[in-house]
Amino acid sequence: MVKKGGIDRTLLMVSLLLIAIGFLMIFSTTPVLAREKFGDSFHFFKKQLVWLALGLLIFTVMTLSKAPFYLNQRLIMAVMALAFTGLSLVFFFQKINNTSRWIRFAGFSVQPSEFAKIILVLYLAMMLSRKDGDVNNVKNLGLILLPVAFMEGLILKEPDFGNFVLISIITLVMLFVAGVRLKFFVIFFALLIPLILLLIRVDPIRRDRIKSFFNPEIYASGQGFQALQSTYAIGSGGLFGQGIGNSTQKLFYLPYAYSDFIYAIIAEELGFFGALAVIALFVVYFLRGMVIARQSDNPHTYLLVTGLVFLIALQSMINISVAVGLFPTKGIPLPFISSGGTSLLSSLMITGIILNVSRQRKVVFGHD
Repeated sequence: MVKKGGIDRTLLMVSLLLIAIGFLMIFSTTPVLAREKFGDSFHFFKKQLVWLALGLLIFTVMTLSKAPFYLNQRLIMAVMALAFTGLSLVFFFQKINNTSRWIRFAGFSVQPSEFAKIILVLYLAMMLSRKDGDVNNVKNLGLILLPVAFMEGLILKEPDFGNFVLISIITLVMLFVAGVRLKFFVIFFALLIPLILLLIRVDPIRRDRIKSFFNPEIYASGQGFQALQSTYAIGSGGLFGQGIGNSTQKLFYLPYAYSDFIYAIIAEELGFFGALAVIALFVVYFLRGMVIARQSDNPHTYLLVTGLVFLIALQSMINISVAVGLFPTKGIPLPFISSGGTSLLSSLMITGIILNVSRQRKVVFGHD
């Protein structure tokens, strides 16, 4: 008997647990900063709740949609155009920390690059799975990757080097899954690695971040400050942590303790076992997502789910690696957990698409 697969309950529960951990840690890390900056101890928490309400609405619609909207080619090209529009509009708003990454309205900020990554995966899944296209034809592959290069150029101009690298990795993953020949990867790496090295060399901030990564103590008063404070937080947590609300590093010692470095506070307050539990949840998310990908009905949805699952996995891996000192400092949020409406909304959208594929897939059951 053949039936629809239904919602993957494990993936759903893992996502909800990660969101709950995120709100617990935002509640713990932000009161002092929020009171000093906005006069309201719950400013960040309430703002995140608004984004959660919007995110859950979109998530529910995406998950329960009867039509596989992610297979609609016209819709994908339309949202691709919307992504380029959003990435272009950021340059008309005031810079924050000398970068143009946000569109601001009515007291809220939206980071288009977070949605652009999802749209890129939708686009690549569609193009790389087309029956009339040979992905190992140089001309066809070049035309497919042209919009990707344009998107990368806009993100690099912001500048957002972290997302530039992340999109490059996601693109390579999807090309590999689509069956692109090894010789093309040799060419891609031959071009990409020198480009990344050049981009680091010509930018003083990136150069200092790399230097501070290898010698954080020498740059303790500058680029190495966040990395050192993060490791102090993790080290002071021990096995069982200081307890919820008892972090000292969040008290203006560790910048962005509620967003980019929230994992360090998790380790400080919940200890080694709490930090390990968060990693375990992301591992389960990845494994369940790949099961859904393998059981999907066609190459399009297989590519799509694989790309989205890797997007969550790579972001979490980079964020955690930065917090523990295994990767140079980059502003990549921890999915579901970091404070930031755009990040939370994009994580819910990704999960909504994956769960919809889970509902749409056909599963064969044996006779009773």
